[in-house]
Amino acid sequence: MARADAPNAFDATGNLDEIALEEALRHHSAGNTPGFLLRHATLRWQRHVAAALADMSLTHVQFLVLSSTWWLGRTGEAPRQRDVAEHAGLEAVMTSQVLKVLERDGHIERVRDTDDARAVRVMVTAQGRDLARRCVVIMGRIDVDYFAEARAIPGFMDGLRLLAGRDITGSPTPS
Repeated sequence: MARADAPNAFDATGNLDEIALEEALRHHSAGNTPGFLLRHATLRWQRHVAAALADMSLTHVQFLVLSSTWWLGRTGEAPRQRDVAEHAGLEAVMTSQVLKVLERDGHIERVRDTDDARAVRVMVTAQGRDLARRCVVIMGRIDVDYFAEARAIPGFMDGLRLLAGRDITGSPTPS
């Protein structure tokens, strides 16, 4: 439903009731549908991101993988490839493909985990570290500018974290 006060189009058994369906559709508005608005807000934000990262010769996905690798490895221990994928919110196969490109471009190095031959550890190179740090600052500026009005709304960031299933550090919250 688009609005909490719109009629329920489902009967007690969960089937669509045609009369209630027609009534619900009369109240429907894409401008009141959170999923529709979130999708379009995301698309708009991604256009800003793509433009900024193009100047750095990175795609948004490459930035996510590079910055996640840098962030997770900042204490000195190289993260596992699967940890990078989880942190970036990407599938393992996609992460592996992006890491190959980042490795080819000299931004990261991959090595087999000495404790687990199935696992791959990922390290940023000096060049990758410098690029990641610059891009994180650029992305921070984009976020400040793009979300300025929304962040002024009390509870905006808490609501966004709730929807994302992440805490203030960016770590997953228990489901």
